[in-house]
Amino acid sequence: MPSPSPILAVAPRRALVQRGLTAATLTFLVVLFLFATANAVFWDHARRIFADSPRALATLGAAIFLLTYALVMLFSQKWLVRPALILLLLISAASGWFQNRLGIVIDREMIQNVFLTTPTEAGHLFTWPFLRHMAAFGLLPAVIVAFVPIRPERFLGKTLRNGGLIVLSFALCIGLLLSDYARFAAVFREQKELMSSFQPGAPIAGTVRYAKMMLRSANVVAAPYGTDARSIAGAKPRLTVFMLGETARVQNWSLAGYGRDTNPELARRDITFFPDVTACGTSTAVSVPCIFSGLGQEGYSYTKAQARENLLDVFRHAGQDVLWWDLNTGSQGVARRTGEDHMTRQPDMSRCPTGECTDELMVERLATLLPTLTRDTVVIMHMIGSHGPSYYLRYPPEAARFTPTCQTGEFAKCTPEEIVNTYDNTIAYTDTVLASMIDLLAAQTGVEASMIYASDHGESLGEGGLWLHGAPAFMAPDTQTKVPMLLWLSDDSKARLTGVAGCLAQKATQPQSHDVIFPTLLSLAGVETAVHAPDLDLTRCVAG
Repeated sequence: MPSPSPILAVAPRRALVQRGLTAATLTFLVVLFLFATANAVFWDHARRIFADSPRALATLGAAIFLLTYALVMLFSQKWLVRPALILLLLISAASGWFQNRLGIVIDREMIQNVFLTTPTEAGHLFTWPFLRHMAAFGLLPAVIVAFVPIRPERFLGKTLRNGGLIVLSFALCIGLLLSDYARFAAVFREQKELMSSFQPGAPIAGTVRYAKMMLRSANVVAAPYGTDARSIAGAKPRLTVFMLGETARVQNWSLAGYGRDTNPELARRDITFFPDVTACGTSTAVSVPCIFSGLGQEGYSYTKAQARENLLDVFRHAGQDVLWWDLNTGSQGVARRTGEDHMTRQPDMSRCPTGECTDELMVERLATLLPTLTRDTVVIMHMIGSHGPSYYLRYPPEAARFTPTCQTGEFAKCTPEEIVNTYDNTIAYTDTVLASMIDLLAAQTGVEASMIYASDHGESLGEGGLWLHGAPAFMAPDTQTKVPMLLWLSDDSKARLTGVAGCLAQKATQPQSHDVIFPTLLSLAGVETAVHAPDLDLTRCVAG
Protein backbone atom coordinates (compact mmCIF):
# COMPACT_ATOMS: atom_id res chain seq x y z
CA MET A 1 0.00 0.00 0.00
CA PRO A 2 1.55 3.37 -0.99
CA SER A 3 2.53 5.79 1.76
CA PRO A 4 0.40 8.91 2.19
CA SER A 5 1.49 12.00 0.36
CA PRO A 6 3.37 14.57 2.55
CA ILE A 7 0.97 17.16 1.25
CA LEU A 8 -2.01 15.13 2.50
CA ALA A 9 -0.27 14.54 5.87
CA VAL A 10 0.07 18.21 6.65
CA ALA A 11 -3.33 19.13 5.33
CA PRO A 12 -5.27 18.39 8.57
CA ARG A 13 -2.70 20.31 10.61
CA ARG A 14 -2.92 23.27 8.26
CA ALA A 15 -6.70 23.16 8.42
CA LEU A 16 -6.55 23.12 12.22
CA VAL A 17 -4.29 26.16 12.22
CA GLN A 18 -6.55 27.93 9.80
CA ARG A 19 -9.44 27.33 12.23
CA GLY A 20 -7.34 28.51 15.23
CA LEU A 21 -7.75 31.69 17.19
CA THR A 22 -6.38 35.03 16.15
CA ALA A 23 -3.87 36.63 18.52
CA ALA A 24 -6.45 39.31 19.32
CA THR A 25 -9.07 36.72 20.27
CA LEU A 26 -6.64 34.72 22.40
CA THR A 27 -5.58 37.90 24.19
CA PHE A 28 -9.22 38.82 24.82
CA LEU A 29 -9.94 35.39 26.34
CA VAL A 30 -6.87 35.45 28.58
CA VAL A 31 -7.65 38.94 29.89
CA LEU A 32 -11.24 37.84 30.53
CA PHE A 33 -9.93 34.78 32.40
CA LEU A 34 -7.69 36.96 34.59
CA PHE A 35 -10.55 39.30 35.43
CA ALA A 36 -12.68 36.33 36.46
CA THR A 37 -10.17 34.24 38.43
CA ALA A 38 -7.39 36.46 39.85
CA ASN A 39 -9.26 39.54 41.03
CA ALA A 40 -11.56 38.53 43.87
CA VAL A 41 -10.15 41.22 46.19
CA PHE A 42 -10.32 43.85 43.44
CA TRP A 43 -14.00 43.12 42.83
CA ASP A 44 -14.72 43.11 46.58
CA HIS A 45 -13.23 46.60 46.85
CA ALA A 46 -15.08 47.76 43.73
CA ARG A 47 -18.46 46.47 44.97
CA ARG A 48 -17.92 48.20 48.32
CA ILE A 49 -16.87 51.50 46.75
CA PHE A 50 -19.74 51.53 44.23
CA ALA A 51 -22.35 49.88 46.43
CA ASP A 52 -24.77 52.71 45.63
CA SER A 53 -24.30 52.54 41.86
CA PRO A 54 -24.10 49.22 39.98
CA ARG A 55 -23.91 51.26 36.79
CA ALA A 56 -20.73 53.02 37.93
CA LEU A 57 -19.29 49.65 38.96
CA ALA A 58 -19.98 48.19 35.52
CA THR A 59 -18.59 51.27 33.81
CA LEU A 60 -15.35 51.18 35.78
CA GLY A 61 -14.97 47.43 35.26
CA ALA A 62 -15.45 47.81 31.52
CA ALA A 63 -12.98 50.71 31.36
CA ILE A 64 -10.25 48.80 33.20
CA PHE A 65 -10.89 45.71 31.07
CA LEU A 66 -10.50 47.74 27.88
CA LEU A 67 -7.35 49.41 29.17
CA THR A 68 -5.84 46.05 30.14
CA TYR A 69 -6.80 44.54 26.78
CA ALA A 70 -5.23 47.45 24.89
CA LEU A 71 -1.98 47.23 26.85
CA VAL A 72 -1.68 43.47 26.45
CA MET A 73 -2.47 43.78 22.75
CA LEU A 74 0.77 45.73 22.36
CA PHE A 75 2.48 42.32 22.68
CA SER A 76 0.23 40.55 20.15
CA GLN A 77 2.97 40.03 17.57
CA LYS A 78 3.72 36.44 16.56
CA TRP A 79 6.79 35.80 18.73
CA LEU A 80 5.59 37.80 21.72
CA VAL A 81 1.97 36.91 22.26
CA ARG A 82 2.38 33.44 23.81
CA PRO A 83 5.25 34.31 26.20
CA ALA A 84 3.49 37.51 27.26
CA LEU A 85 0.17 35.79 27.98
CA ILE A 86 1.85 32.89 29.80
CA LEU A 87 3.80 35.31 31.98
CA LEU A 88 0.63 37.24 32.83
CA LEU A 89 -1.18 34.03 33.76
CA LEU A 90 1.60 32.89 36.11
CA ILE A 91 2.05 36.32 37.71
CA SER A 92 -1.67 36.76 38.27
CA ALA A 93 -2.15 33.28 39.67
CA ALA A 94 0.67 33.74 42.21
CA SER A 95 -0.10 37.30 43.29
CA GLY A 96 -3.83 36.61 43.31
CA TRP A 97 -3.30 33.68 45.67
CA PHE A 98 -1.29 35.66 48.23
CA GLN A 99 -3.68 38.58 47.98
CA ASN A 100 -6.82 36.48 48.40
CA ARG A 101 -5.45 34.23 51.17
CA LEU A 102 -3.24 36.62 53.16
CA GLY A 103 -4.41 40.10 52.16
CA ILE A 104 -0.92 40.88 50.83
CA VAL A 105 -0.62 43.81 48.44
CA ILE A 106 1.99 43.23 45.73
CA ASP A 107 3.52 46.72 45.42
CA ARG A 108 7.12 47.93 44.95
CA GLU A 109 8.08 47.23 48.55
CA MET A 110 6.67 43.70 48.35
CA ILE A 111 8.56 43.09 45.10
CA GLN A 112 11.69 44.30 46.91
CA ASN A 113 10.98 41.83 49.71
CA VAL A 114 10.66 39.04 47.14
CA PHE A 115 14.07 39.80 45.66
CA LEU A 116 15.73 40.07 49.07
CA THR A 117 14.19 37.05 50.75
CA THR A 118 16.02 33.80 51.42
CA PRO A 119 15.17 30.38 49.94
CA THR A 120 14.25 29.16 53.43
CA GLU A 121 11.87 32.05 54.02
CA ALA A 122 10.29 31.68 50.59
CA GLY A 123 9.91 27.94 51.11
CA HIS A 124 7.42 28.48 53.93
CA LEU A 125 5.03 30.15 51.48
CA PHE A 126 5.18 27.43 48.81
CA THR A 127 2.60 25.16 50.36
CA TRP A 128 0.61 22.37 48.69
CA PRO A 129 -2.55 24.50 48.45
CA PHE A 130 -0.49 27.21 46.73
CA LEU A 131 1.01 24.71 44.30
CA ARG A 132 -2.43 23.26 43.52
CA HIS A 133 -3.75 26.76 42.89
CA MET A 134 -0.81 27.53 40.60
CA ALA A 135 -1.39 24.30 38.69
CA ALA A 136 -5.09 25.02 38.14
CA PHE A 137 -5.00 28.78 37.48
CA GLY A 138 -1.46 29.30 36.23
CA LEU A 139 0.16 26.25 34.67
CA LEU A 140 -2.91 24.66 33.04
CA PRO A 141 -4.03 27.88 31.29
CA ALA A 142 -0.41 28.53 30.35
CA VAL A 143 -0.17 25.10 28.69
CA ILE A 144 -3.38 25.80 26.77
CA VAL A 145 -2.00 29.14 25.57
CA ALA A 146 1.27 27.45 24.60
CA PHE A 147 -0.42 24.87 22.35
CA VAL A 148 -3.64 26.44 21.12
CA PRO A 149 -3.38 27.06 17.36
CA ILE A 150 -3.00 30.70 16.40
CA ARG A 151 -4.33 31.56 12.96
CA PRO A 152 -1.62 32.97 10.66
CA GLU A 153 -2.40 36.45 9.34
CA ARG A 154 -0.79 38.75 6.86
CA PHE A 155 1.52 41.18 8.61
CA LEU A 156 0.06 44.39 7.23
CA GLY A 157 -3.56 43.39 7.73
CA LYS A 158 -2.89 42.08 11.24
CA THR A 159 -0.96 45.19 12.23
CA LEU A 160 -3.68 47.52 10.99
CA ARG A 161 -6.47 45.54 12.64
CA ASN A 162 -4.66 45.09 15.97
CA GLY A 163 -3.62 48.73 15.93
CA GLY A 164 -7.24 49.69 15.37
CA LEU A 165 -8.34 47.48 18.27
CA ILE A 166 -5.77 49.08 20.55
CA VAL A 167 -6.80 52.62 19.61
CA LEU A 168 -10.49 51.75 19.89
CA SER A 169 -10.01 50.13 23.31
CA PHE A 170 -8.08 53.12 24.61
CA ALA A 171 -10.72 55.51 23.25
CA LEU A 172 -13.61 53.57 24.77
CA CYS A 173 -11.77 53.35 28.10
CA ILE A 174 -11.26 57.12 28.19
CA GLY A 175 -14.86 57.71 27.14
CA LEU A 176 -16.20 55.50 29.91
CA LEU A 177 -14.05 57.18 32.55
CA LEU A 178 -15.02 60.66 31.32
CA SER A 179 -18.70 59.72 31.62
CA ASP A 180 -18.36 60.17 35.41
CA TYR A 181 -14.92 61.74 35.66
CA ALA A 182 -15.32 63.44 39.03
CA ARG A 183 -16.36 60.23 40.76
CA PHE A 184 -13.76 57.99 39.15
CA ALA A 185 -10.95 60.52 39.72
CA ALA A 186 -11.85 60.71 43.41
CA VAL A 187 -11.87 56.91 43.67
CA PHE A 188 -8.42 56.57 42.07
CA ARG A 189 -7.07 59.35 44.28
CA GLU A 190 -8.60 58.35 47.61
CA GLN A 191 -9.32 54.60 47.34
CA LYS A 192 -5.80 53.44 46.57
CA GLU A 193 -6.57 49.90 47.68
CA LEU A 194 -8.68 49.41 44.52
CA MET A 195 -5.96 49.52 41.87
CA SER A 196 -3.31 48.19 44.24
CA SER A 197 -5.31 44.94 44.27
CA PHE A 198 -5.77 44.66 40.51
CA GLN A 199 -4.12 41.69 38.80
CA PRO A 200 -1.88 41.66 36.87
CA GLY A 201 -1.51 45.43 36.93
CA ALA A 202 -0.35 45.82 40.54
CA PRO A 203 2.57 43.33 40.53
CA ILE A 204 3.75 44.52 37.11
CA ALA A 205 3.67 48.16 38.17
CA GLY A 206 5.47 47.23 41.40
CA THR A 207 8.16 45.38 39.48
CA VAL A 208 8.68 48.32 37.12
CA ARG A 209 8.99 50.74 40.04
CA TYR A 210 11.43 48.41 41.79
CA ALA A 211 13.54 48.09 38.62
CA LYS A 212 13.62 51.88 38.21
CA MET A 213 14.66 52.28 41.86
CA MET A 214 17.48 49.77 41.47
CA LEU A 215 18.69 51.34 38.22
CA ARG A 216 18.80 54.80 39.82
CA SER A 217 20.97 53.51 42.64
CA ALA A 218 23.04 50.97 40.70
CA ASN A 219 26.13 53.15 40.30
CA VAL A 220 25.70 55.32 43.37
CA VAL A 221 28.79 55.75 45.53
CA ALA A 222 27.99 56.31 49.20
CA ALA A 223 29.03 59.78 50.29
CA PRO A 224 31.02 60.02 53.55
CA TYR A 225 28.87 60.57 56.62
CA GLY A 226 29.79 61.25 60.22
CA THR A 227 33.52 61.26 59.53
CA ASP A 228 34.08 63.52 62.54
CA ALA A 229 32.89 60.77 64.91
CA ARG A 230 35.09 59.96 67.90
CA SER A 231 34.74 57.68 70.89
CA ILE A 232 34.74 59.19 74.36
CA ALA A 233 37.56 57.69 76.42
CA GLY A 234 36.38 55.34 79.15
CA ALA A 235 37.84 53.20 81.90
CA LYS A 236 36.50 50.05 80.24
CA PRO A 237 35.74 48.93 76.69
CA ARG A 238 32.15 49.66 75.76
CA LEU A 239 29.88 46.95 74.42
CA THR A 240 26.72 48.20 72.75
CA VAL A 241 24.22 45.53 71.72
CA PHE A 242 21.32 46.23 69.39
CA MET A 243 18.94 43.29 69.19
CA LEU A 244 16.97 43.95 66.04
CA GLY A 245 13.74 42.02 66.38
CA GLU A 246 11.56 40.55 63.67
CA THR A 247 7.78 40.73 63.27
CA ALA A 248 7.01 41.43 66.94
CA ARG A 249 3.91 43.55 67.33
CA VAL A 250 3.49 45.42 70.59
CA GLN A 251 -0.17 44.40 70.92
CA ASN A 252 0.93 40.93 72.08
CA TRP A 253 3.41 42.08 74.72
CA SER A 254 2.18 41.89 78.28
CA LEU A 255 4.55 44.77 79.11
CA ALA A 256 2.22 46.87 76.93
CA GLY A 257 -0.95 45.57 78.58
CA TYR A 258 -1.68 42.37 76.65
CA GLY A 259 -3.91 40.03 78.65
CA ARG A 260 -1.54 37.08 78.44
CA ASP A 261 1.72 37.06 80.36
CA THR A 262 4.06 36.91 77.38
CA ASN A 263 6.88 38.86 79.12
CA PRO A 264 7.33 37.32 82.57
CA GLU A 265 11.14 37.44 82.44
CA LEU A 266 11.55 41.00 81.20
CA ALA A 267 9.03 42.18 83.80
CA ARG A 268 11.60 41.14 86.43
CA ARG A 269 14.51 42.97 84.78
CA ASP A 270 15.56 46.59 85.23
CA ILE A 271 14.56 47.84 81.80
CA THR A 272 12.77 50.80 80.29
CA PHE A 273 9.96 49.68 78.00
CA PHE A 274 8.48 51.90 75.30
CA PRO A 275 4.91 50.81 74.54
CA ASP A 276 4.11 53.32 71.78
CA VAL A 277 6.72 53.07 69.01
CA THR A 278 6.01 53.48 65.31
CA ALA A 279 8.09 51.48 62.85
CA CYS A 280 9.71 53.07 59.84
CA GLY A 281 8.03 50.56 57.53
CA THR A 282 6.02 47.37 57.49
CA SER A 283 8.74 45.17 56.02
CA THR A 284 12.34 44.30 56.81
CA ALA A 285 13.51 45.64 53.44
CA VAL A 286 12.31 49.12 54.41
CA SER A 287 12.59 49.32 58.18
CA VAL A 288 16.12 47.96 58.59
CA PRO A 289 17.92 50.35 56.21
CA CYS A 290 15.70 53.20 57.41
CA ILE A 291 16.73 52.67 61.05
CA PHE A 292 20.42 52.90 60.21
CA SER A 293 20.19 55.64 57.58
CA GLY A 294 19.77 58.63 59.88
CA LEU A 295 17.23 60.02 57.39
CA GLY A 296 14.19 59.38 59.58
CA GLN A 297 10.89 57.93 58.48
CA GLU A 298 9.79 61.10 56.69
CA GLY A 299 13.04 61.56 54.79
CA TYR A 300 13.90 57.95 54.03
CA SER A 301 14.05 56.45 50.57
CA TYR A 302 16.08 53.55 49.26
CA THR A 303 17.94 55.79 46.82
CA LYS A 304 18.82 58.39 49.46
CA ALA A 305 20.02 55.72 51.86
CA GLN A 306 22.26 54.17 49.21
CA ALA A 307 23.75 57.56 48.40
CA ARG A 308 25.48 58.02 51.76
CA GLU A 309 27.08 56.06 54.56
CA ASN A 310 25.03 54.92 57.54
CA LEU A 311 25.26 54.42 61.29
CA LEU A 312 27.65 51.47 61.01
CA ASP A 313 30.06 53.66 59.06
CA VAL A 314 29.83 56.33 61.76
CA PHE A 315 30.86 53.76 64.37
CA ARG A 316 33.71 52.73 62.09
CA HIS A 317 34.84 56.35 61.74
CA ALA A 318 34.87 56.55 65.55
CA GLY A 319 37.28 53.62 65.67
CA GLN A 320 34.85 51.09 67.08
CA ASP A 321 34.54 47.46 66.01
CA VAL A 322 31.23 46.72 64.29
CA LEU A 323 29.75 43.21 64.12
CA TRP A 324 26.52 42.20 62.36
CA TRP A 325 25.22 38.75 63.30
CA ASP A 326 22.26 37.54 61.28
CA LEU A 327 19.68 34.79 61.71
CA ASN A 328 17.27 36.48 59.33
CA THR A 329 17.37 37.81 55.77
CA GLY A 330 20.60 39.77 56.02
CA SER A 331 21.41 43.41 56.68
CA GLN A 332 19.54 44.64 53.57
CA GLY A 333 22.77 46.30 52.47
CA VAL A 334 23.36 48.17 55.74
CA ALA A 335 26.52 46.20 56.58
CA ARG A 336 27.87 46.19 53.03
CA ARG A 337 31.04 48.05 54.04
CA THR A 338 31.50 46.60 57.54
CA GLY A 339 30.61 42.97 56.86
CA GLU A 340 27.99 40.61 58.22
CA ASP A 341 28.01 37.10 59.60
CA HIS A 342 25.13 34.86 58.55
CA MET A 343 25.03 32.49 61.47
CA THR A 344 22.76 30.03 59.66
CA ARG A 345 25.61 29.03 57.36
CA GLN A 346 27.47 27.18 60.12
CA PRO A 347 24.70 26.51 62.61
CA ASP A 348 25.08 25.08 66.07
CA MET A 349 22.66 22.21 65.54
CA SER A 350 21.60 22.22 69.19
CA ARG A 351 19.87 25.51 68.43
CA CYS A 352 18.88 24.53 64.91
CA PRO A 353 16.96 21.26 65.35
CA THR A 354 14.85 21.81 62.21
CA GLY A 355 17.62 23.38 60.15
CA GLU A 356 16.44 26.84 61.22
CA CYS A 357 18.16 28.40 64.21
CA THR A 358 16.55 29.99 67.23
CA ASP A 359 17.70 33.27 68.74
CA GLU A 360 19.37 31.80 71.83
CA LEU A 361 22.26 31.00 69.50
CA MET A 362 23.12 34.70 69.62
CA VAL A 363 23.35 34.74 73.41
CA GLU A 364 25.73 31.82 73.30
CA ARG A 365 27.78 33.49 70.58
CA LEU A 366 28.14 36.67 72.64
CA ALA A 367 29.16 34.71 75.70
CA THR A 368 32.04 33.32 73.65
CA LEU A 369 33.02 36.77 72.39
CA LEU A 370 32.96 38.62 75.72
CA PRO A 371 36.25 37.32 77.18
CA THR A 372 38.10 38.56 74.07
CA LEU A 373 36.77 42.14 74.02
CA THR A 374 39.44 44.81 74.39
CA ARG A 375 38.00 47.58 72.19
CA ASP A 376 34.76 49.52 72.00
CA THR A 377 32.42 47.25 70.09
CA VAL A 378 28.94 47.47 68.62
CA VAL A 379 27.10 44.20 67.95
CA ILE A 380 23.91 44.17 65.90
CA MET A 381 21.97 40.93 66.25
CA HIS A 382 19.35 40.52 63.54
CA MET A 383 16.97 38.06 65.15
CA ILE A 384 14.57 35.63 63.50
CA GLY A 385 12.09 36.59 66.23
CA SER A 386 8.47 35.94 65.26
CA HIS A 387 8.96 35.48 61.54
CA GLY A 388 5.96 33.87 59.92
CA PRO A 389 4.09 32.09 58.64
CA SER A 390 5.84 29.14 60.31
CA TYR A 391 5.77 30.61 63.81
CA TYR A 392 6.19 27.17 65.38
CA LEU A 393 9.79 27.02 64.12
CA ARG A 394 10.83 30.15 66.05
CA TYR A 395 11.10 28.48 69.45
CA PRO A 396 12.09 25.06 70.79
CA PRO A 397 9.11 22.72 71.22
CA GLU A 398 9.62 22.66 75.00
CA ALA A 399 9.21 26.47 75.07
CA ALA A 400 5.57 26.33 73.96
CA ARG A 401 3.62 27.99 76.79
CA PHE A 402 0.31 28.45 74.99
CA THR A 403 -1.48 25.50 73.41
CA PRO A 404 -2.85 24.14 71.14
CA THR A 405 -0.46 25.41 68.47
CA CYS A 406 -0.37 25.63 64.69
CA GLN A 407 2.35 23.25 63.50
CA THR A 408 2.33 24.39 59.89
CA GLY A 409 2.76 27.50 57.80
CA GLU A 410 -0.64 26.92 56.16
CA PHE A 411 -2.99 29.11 58.17
CA ALA A 412 -6.03 27.51 56.54
CA LYS A 413 -5.26 24.28 58.40
CA CYS A 414 -5.32 25.96 61.84
CA THR A 415 -7.89 27.73 63.95
CA PRO A 416 -7.43 31.41 64.83
CA GLU A 417 -6.78 30.35 68.43
CA GLU A 418 -3.98 28.00 67.38
CA ILE A 419 -2.33 30.68 65.24
CA VAL A 420 -2.42 33.27 68.03
CA ASN A 421 -1.14 30.72 70.56
CA THR A 422 1.82 29.92 68.32
CA TYR A 423 2.58 33.58 67.68
CA ASP A 424 2.38 34.33 71.41
CA ASN A 425 4.88 31.53 72.00
CA THR A 426 7.34 33.37 69.77
CA ILE A 427 6.89 36.51 71.87
CA ALA A 428 7.38 34.55 75.09
CA TYR A 429 10.52 32.98 73.67
CA THR A 430 11.85 36.40 72.66
CA ASP A 431 11.19 37.43 76.26
CA THR A 432 13.41 34.56 77.40
CA VAL A 433 16.18 35.40 74.92
CA LEU A 434 16.24 39.09 75.83
CA ALA A 435 16.26 38.33 79.55
CA SER A 436 19.14 35.89 79.04
CA MET A 437 21.07 38.55 77.12
CA ILE A 438 20.51 41.10 79.89
CA ASP A 439 21.67 38.62 82.53
CA LEU A 440 24.80 37.86 80.50
CA LEU A 441 25.65 41.54 80.09
CA ALA A 442 24.85 42.38 83.72
CA ALA A 443 27.35 39.77 84.90
CA GLN A 444 30.24 41.43 83.06
CA THR A 445 32.67 43.54 85.07
CA GLY A 446 35.26 44.13 82.38
CA VAL A 447 33.06 46.10 79.96
CA GLU A 448 30.54 48.96 80.06
CA ALA A 449 27.50 47.28 78.54
CA SER A 450 24.15 48.46 77.22
CA MET A 451 21.40 46.93 75.11
CA ILE A 452 18.51 48.18 73.06
CA TYR A 453 15.85 46.00 71.48
CA ALA A 454 13.30 47.00 68.87
CA SER A 455 11.30 45.04 66.34
CA ASP A 456 11.56 46.04 62.69
CA HIS A 457 7.79 45.90 62.11
CA GLY A 458 4.66 44.21 63.39
CA GLU A 459 2.38 41.48 62.10
CA SER A 460 -1.25 40.94 61.17
CA LEU A 461 -2.92 37.81 62.49
CA GLY A 462 -6.08 37.86 60.40
CA GLU A 463 -7.50 41.18 61.59
CA GLY A 464 -9.43 42.77 58.74
CA GLY A 465 -8.52 39.86 56.47
CA LEU A 466 -4.80 40.70 56.63
CA TRP A 467 -2.02 38.26 57.49
CA LEU A 468 1.73 38.64 57.91
CA HIS A 469 3.09 42.12 57.09
CA GLY A 470 4.22 44.40 54.27
CA ALA A 471 0.98 46.36 53.83
CA PRO A 472 1.42 49.72 52.04
CA ALA A 473 1.57 52.75 54.31
CA PHE A 474 -1.84 54.04 53.23
CA MET A 475 -3.59 50.92 54.51
CA ALA A 476 -1.19 49.47 57.11
CA PRO A 477 -2.97 48.72 60.42
CA ASP A 478 -1.43 49.40 63.83
CA THR A 479 -0.67 45.70 64.20
CA GLN A 480 1.95 46.11 61.47
CA THR A 481 3.28 49.54 62.43
CA LYS A 482 3.38 49.51 66.25
CA VAL A 483 6.38 47.67 67.69
CA PRO A 484 7.94 47.00 71.10
CA MET A 485 11.19 48.69 72.14
CA LEU A 486 13.19 48.48 75.36
CA LEU A 487 16.47 49.68 76.78
CA TRP A 488 18.78 48.18 79.39
CA LEU A 489 21.82 49.93 80.90
CA SER A 490 24.59 48.63 83.09
CA ASP A 491 25.55 50.59 86.20
CA ASP A 492 28.60 51.93 84.36
CA SER A 493 26.44 53.26 81.53
CA LYS A 494 24.02 54.87 83.97
CA ALA A 495 26.92 56.59 85.72
CA ARG A 496 28.28 57.99 82.44
CA LEU A 497 24.92 59.12 81.04
CA THR A 498 24.02 61.76 83.62
CA GLY A 499 20.32 62.04 84.37
CA VAL A 500 19.45 59.15 82.09
CA ALA A 501 16.95 57.53 84.47
CA GLY A 502 14.70 60.58 84.49
CA CYS A 503 14.91 61.00 80.72
CA LEU A 504 13.99 57.40 80.06
CA ALA A 505 11.08 57.46 82.50
CA GLN A 506 9.75 60.59 80.82
CA LYS A 507 10.18 59.40 77.25
CA ALA A 508 8.67 56.00 77.95
CA THR A 509 5.34 57.75 78.44
CA GLN A 510 5.56 59.55 75.09
CA PRO A 511 5.06 58.28 71.52
CA GLN A 512 8.35 57.32 69.89
CA SER A 513 9.49 55.99 66.53
CA HIS A 514 12.37 54.12 64.95
CA ASP A 515 13.98 57.53 64.40
CA VAL A 516 15.23 57.53 68.00
CA ILE A 517 17.40 54.44 67.59
CA PHE A 518 20.16 56.08 65.55
CA PRO A 519 21.06 58.85 68.05
CA THR A 520 20.40 56.64 71.07
CA LEU A 521 22.87 54.02 69.86
CA LEU A 522 25.48 56.74 69.36
CA SER A 523 25.09 57.82 72.98
CA LEU A 524 25.10 54.27 74.30
CA ALA A 525 28.34 53.62 72.40
CA GLY A 526 29.91 56.84 73.67
CA VAL A 527 30.30 58.36 70.20
CA GLU A 528 30.33 62.10 69.64
CA THR A 529 29.57 63.44 66.16
CA ALA A 530 27.80 66.33 64.45
CA VAL A 531 25.26 63.90 62.95
CA HIS A 532 23.92 63.06 66.41
CA ALA A 533 20.39 64.40 66.99
CA PRO A 534 20.06 65.09 70.73
CA ASP A 535 16.35 65.88 70.53
CA LEU A 536 15.71 62.29 69.40
CA ASP A 537 18.16 60.65 71.81
CA LEU A 538 16.27 58.64 74.43
CA THR A 539 19.11 59.09 76.93
CA ARG A 540 19.00 62.88 76.84
CA CYS A 541 16.44 65.39 78.02
CA VAL A 542 16.69 68.53 75.93
CA ALA A 543 15.69 71.75 77.65
CA GLY A 544 12.74 73.64 76.22
